[in-house]
Amino acid sequence: MNIEFESTFKPIQHQELITFEETYSLVLPDDYKNFLMYRNGGKTVRRRFETRDQKITSSIMLFLPLSNETECNLEDYYKKYNGGAIIPPNFIPIGIDPADSLICLSVNEEDQGKVYFCDMDYFEEDNELRPEFIKLVSSSFGEFVNSLYQPE
Repeated sequence: MNIEFESTFKPIQHQELITFEETYSLVLPDDYKNFLMYRNGGKTVRRRFETRDQKITSSIMLFLPLSNETECNLEDYYKKYNGGAIIPPNFIPIGIDPADSLICLSVNEEDQGKVYFCDMDYFEEDNELRPEFIKLVSSSFGEFVNSLYQPE
């Protein structure tokens, strides 16, 4: 993954990843773990993306860090959106777009590593996000990062 960042967060230790995975019974894809170890989230220069069906174009404004230096962090978003059963249980929010919709990574064995866009504009309180508002973006985290672009 070759991506330039405007800003990042403090580096994390491998043990922090292990603790996160064990605490929430998750297995994160290796390319995503490497990304967290190398950059720990942040704002990239290239951030625009499209869903696979090309119906939605958005931008990832922040890759969520695995640290609590900011309120927008991986653990807090996981607790809020997965604990509240808002997004599918096999998803973990890894980023947000300008309208606070989520970029999620699947941690389920059958589609592990795939990246999805969860359009939170259609989320109704006390209800989970309906499947028609969840769109596939890429087959892997690395593919997602490499496909990001800057609008002309």
